Amino acid sequence: MQLNQKMMMSLATIAVIMSVMIMDTNGQNKPAECCTTVSSKEITLPITGFKLQKRNPPCVKAVIFFTTEGLRCSHWRQGWVRQKIQELTKLQGWEKMNSTVSTPLFTSSP
Repeated sequence: MQLNQKMMMSLATIAVIMSVMIMDTNGQNKPAECCTTVSSKEITLPITGFKLQKRNPPCVKAVIFFTTEGLRCSHWRQGWVRQKIQELTKLQGWEKMNSTVSTPLFTSSP
């Protein structure tokens, strides 16, 4: 009986140590969620907002549009991108575009 208790305690200790190790490595190895490539193709989906992303490798300089089907990474120099940013800025009542983040105009409920 004494041997079983010692064995159970040892197994429990090993399980705790392994759990801590797994949690630590998951946090460190998680890749950055950002645009690593951009598209110049005009987005035809409804756009609800945008965010400007600065270059910070592996992330590239981009405009991230929030669409009804998810995020889309667009090239910041495209004329249609600048026009869309101006439209969204006016819709949200901003006078200056000093902010780098635009909250979506509406959100869909799950």
